[in-house]
Amino acid sequence: MPPSLPTHTGVSFTPTIHSSIPPNIDPSRVTLSHPFVVVVTGAGKGLGWHISLAFAKAGASGISISSRTSGDLDALEKEIRKSEESVEGLEREVRENTRARTRESADTGFHSRWGRVDVVIANAGIISKYVERPKTSNSNNGAIESNLPIGIIEDTDWARVLDINLLGVWRISKAFMPLLSATPTGAQTLICSTSLSSHGTSSAVTPIAYNVSKIACNRLIEHIAADHGDEGIHAYALHPGAVLTPQTQAHAGPVWESGLLSDDEGLAGAFCVWLGREKRGWLSGRYLSCTWDVEELEGMREEIVKGDKLVFRMVV
Repeated sequence: MPPSLPTHTGVSFTPTIHSSIPPNIDPSRVTLSHPFVVVVTGAGKGLGWHISLAFAKAGASGISISSRTSGDLDALEKEIRKSEESVEGLEREVRENTRARTRESADTGFHSRWGRVDVVIANAGIISKYVERPKTSNSNNGAIESNLPIGIIEDTDWARVLDINLLGVWRISKAFMPLLSATPTGAQTLICSTSLSSHGTSSAVTPIAYNVSKIACNRLIEHIAADHGDEGIHAYALHPGAVLTPQTQAHAGPVWESGLLSDDEGLAGAFCVWLGREKRGWLSGRYLSCTWDVEELEGMREEIVKGDKLVFRMVV
């Protein structure tokens, strides 16, 4: 990541910053407790794909994957079954939006099949549509140029982005909270995919709708941790790194071509396994980055708790 980013973004919170999977969180070296059931939304491509595979490698006994495209889930299911035989149950759901997963369907499906859920990862997310306009050169020959929207006027994709990125997290959280609460012997972990962009106030890199949806997710996670902590729930807002995924590959331009998106796609999955394999109440309700070194992070435990760090507040 660029060293010019301000310290309040957490870009260098631990002395060591990783862009690939370090050995101490390699999911293939982890053995999860049994049974261990995981839910991953937005699993068909990119980060969700790798998060699902990470839990399979770590020995999850049940994995629920969802995506908007059946073909993507076909490929992921094949990869999971090929790479890891410990997965006893694999549930898949094709859905156009996050409304499809209701509390009733979560209760019925999971209680009947597994009777528990250990980790829920609300990963599904989108970014605003491009703004297209004719090129300004005199001889444009009808050519069109496009860019990610800048500011509130150009970003006309608010409703769709907030529906998936924010309300989607709320729906998934609400649907699975009863099952997480009812699994006291499990990890009881909820992980929301947030972004480093949630710290920003400029849409020069990512559109305003995306940034607003992510900072709102950070606060939602703080609420869930505070309101449901006595039920055993552990909730985290996780920045999955600056990753070149199928979605970000579509956003061509100087920023995206500068090497900014250089983190390993598998890093977030490895970090999620680390978060979920044991209860880490001292980190619940906080913003985390998968690029941070976990041993150094654990060494900062007293500092984080005493200073109530990694949460969002106004500086006065």
